[in-house]
Amino acid sequence: MDERKRAKDSKIFLNLRDFGDTMTHQPDRIWKMTNYLSSLPVEERITGIAFEDVGKFHKDLLGGWTKAVRKEMKRCGWRDGELIFHQHEQWGTMIGDVLEVLAMGATGIWAGLCAEGAAMGHADSCTTILNLIRLGNKKVQTKFNCKHLRDAAINVTKIVTGLPPAPRQPIYGERAIDMVFGFVFSGIADDVKIYTEGFDLAEFLGIEKTMRISNMANPEMILEKLKVTFGDDPQFTMEIAKEMKSQILVNTRDGRKEEYNSHAGLAMLFDQADGKLTPTMAKIVIEATNNTQHIDELIKEIKVDWEDWDVKDGADDDQITFNNFYKGFMAPYFGCYRCEDSQIA
Repeated sequence: MDERKRAKDSKIFLNLRDFGDTMTHQPDRIWKMTNYLSSLPVEERITGIAFEDVGKFHKDLLGGWTKAVRKEMKRCGWRDGELIFHQHEQWGTMIGDVLEVLAMGATGIWAGLCAEGAAMGHADSCTTILNLIRLGNKKVQTKFNCKHLRDAAINVTKIVTGLPPAPRQPIYGERAIDMVFGFVFSGIADDVKIYTEGFDLAEFLGIEKTMRISNMANPEMILEKLKVTFGDDPQFTMEIAKEMKSQILVNTRDGRKEEYNSHAGLAMLFDQADGKLTPTMAKIVIEATNNTQHIDELIKEIKVDWEDWDVKDGADDDQITFNNFYKGFMAPYFGCYRCEDSQIA
């Protein structure tokens, strides 16, 4: 390398893209390359070695190979050389693979802040760093502004895809901090009898836990949801919470698809469990009922128009041609039925 053309603060890595295949079939090639780079004079050395996996190899192999490469780097005196890893998603094991590689001697990862990327994505830095914190790593907390990683990953995902992260995306998905069964999954410890708090993601990030009420919620969680949503009230006791839990099960058994997470839904569940609606609750229920009635009337009007247009093709089959749907429902809002916006709509 011509040192005259190399900036003093440059960070140069050599990427071993087919690392796993080469280790499997021609491991001596990896050894020779590692040995050569590690044996260069200090002033000629690059920053480090990068390697990657497309989700093809098991973490035990990746970990062992990482240890071997790192050992050769140290044996040749390249102790400050970086060894960074990039892991693609394939079988749902990418974060575990990355943690194994880091534990076996890799000094870091090269990755985006969120998991979006080629094919099925890759092991992102947000999820990796917060897993390291969960496992007790203190160094990353001094090196990165970790409390903002989740928000940053959400924002990057929106910029890249135009959409928020998938709700069940670990760490930065909407449901990653849900409280279910009365505890936060990210805070559960390995105690089969007592669920003591382990690493609580919501607490660490300083954000409010989302209490999602469903047939899996326990009475304690329902009671807390009542108090958080409507404030303290003498009626909000464990007894009424148990009645609300029972009512949820009754609704489920009867095939009633109710929601209990909105203010109105929770208030209606309280009412069904023979609670006396507070003035705030009553107002919310009335507003929700009025809105529902208005929506029901609109649906009835649309249904009449639908039935009129349904028979225009000579068949009363609850199906409408595209042209008739455009004429009956879209024409007032879309100027051309062949334009791209109309086709998408």
